Amino acid sequence: MKEYLNKNEAALYMCLSLSGFKNLVKEWDIPSAKVPGGRIIYRKSDLKRLNEHFFDGPKINLQV
Repeated sequence: MKEYLNKNEAALYMCLSLSGFKNLVKEWDIPSAKVPGGRIIYRKSDLKRLNEHFFDGPKINLQV
């Protein structure tokens, strides 16, 4: 499984359009890195943490 995502993959992971993801990056100052060739990548764990921040549903215990 990939740990780092390009902007298109990151937008898809966040269920956003590319322009929506770019706005989210600006608004929330999502960490990124520029790799050789000028590509920008995002760490999947950072995006997951941001998703958890937005998720406001109740926590449930799935153990029986």
